[in-house]
Amino acid sequence: MSFEPVISVRGLSKIYQVFGSPKDRLWQMLSLSGKRRSREFTVLRDLSLELARGQTIGIIGRNGAGKSTLLQMICGTLIPTRGDIFVRGRVAALLELGAGFNPEFSGRENVLIAAALYGLTLDQISQRLSSILAFADIGDFVDQPVKTYSSGMFVRLAFAVIAHVDADVLVVDEALAVGDVFFQQKCMRFLRDFQVAGGTMLFVSHDTSAVVNLCQSALWLKNPSTGDYVLGPADEVCKAYLQDFYAQQAGVARAAVSDLATPVPSAGITHYVSDALADNLIEFSPFNSKAESFGSGGAQFQSAGFFDAQGQPLQAVRGGDPVVLRLIAVMHKDVVHPAFGITVKDRLGQFIISEGSDAAFRSSNLAFARGDTVTVDFSFRMPILLQGHYTLDIAIAEGLGNDHIQHHWMHDAIALTSLQGRLVQGISGLPDLTIDMRSESASSEPSA
Repeated sequence: MSFEPVISVRGLSKIYQVFGSPKDRLWQMLSLSGKRRSREFTVLRDLSLELARGQTIGIIGRNGAGKSTLLQMICGTLIPTRGDIFVRGRVAALLELGAGFNPEFSGRENVLIAAALYGLTLDQISQRLSSILAFADIGDFVDQPVKTYSSGMFVRLAFAVIAHVDADVLVVDEALAVGDVFFQQKCMRFLRDFQVAGGTMLFVSHDTSAVVNLCQSALWLKNPSTGDYVLGPADEVCKAYLQDFYAQQAGVARAAVSDLATPVPSAGITHYVSDALADNLIEFSPFNSKAESFGSGGAQFQSAGFFDAQGQPLQAVRGGDPVVLRLIAVMHKDVVHPAFGITVKDRLGQFIISEGSDAAFRSSNLAFARGDTVTVDFSFRMPILLQGHYTLDIAIAEGLGNDHIQHHWMHDAIALTSLQGRLVQGISGLPDLTIDMRSESASSEPSA
């Protein structure tokens, strides 16, 4: 990895002139005395940073802190008031939804124009067009005017373009919050491959967990109008950001708690036992037979789904309830030492739950013949999941431990949506949880 800066920002400031009315703007333009009829609004002041090849930096801050303004200046769509910006290489940006797209043109026409503006030749565009459209996966809408598109379709098309223009620098501004979970996972796989290949990325998000997961460093625009910035390792900057956020909310929180809390006099020891905790309702999508996959093809999944103990298919379940995840695969060759695996990923593509059959059946000398249909049941209690979107990968391999051949790995075979739940942090909770509290009054005295 080269440490020559790919992006260098020096003394960057952006100041807007704010007018009370359109006529004030006109009078200032025509005034010979130089009298100002505007006031200055400083968005960024004296910001400096450098980003080396292969680095990913997260940019965080409250709404209005200047995050999007900074990205637009780096991309060249806004001119700084003061300071210098040096960018080496091709920059591909995903900023406001549909930015750069002509609403009257079709999706296909906008792809051709956008790819050309990124510097691709006609031959390169022709060679990559089918791959771009397949990545976007918006069907016949690609030949409809983009003004008819939903926000999710905008993102699909825009991301598909930047994924195919050989960018050296990617700029992503909150865009991955839009779109369905399957497309989000596809984007996350691309971003991680881009990082592994040595690409440089600026990632703006209000989600500090996403910043910590994706970025090595972070820039907190704490008070950019006065030049108050925090730059450092992503986890440390995000911790400071959250501490500051909650400190500012402390007054409101204390008032709310004061309104809700009613002192309960107690003598001796008092027990408080929780009532039934809030249900964690989790919905399952149907099996995604067209999911992205890879493998040698020695076996292939036919279906996957969740069932109850009686074998009835489930469309939803509560966290903590018993479930059976059933996988059905067909052998296209003789398979010795088969191993089935399942992995639940969060919206960032992180593996949060992984299980497999290898260790349990390693000494069984299992073998399946070509043409066999194999059914595998994983029985467990459904974890308590943080509210949000998840996907399930399924895989079948041949061999022992890490010495195996991957026959069929399906990304995002089933989507899981946690609709509600008690968790606000972390990844998963504890099923069948009961909470007991005991308090001993400070004024109580042992009896004589």
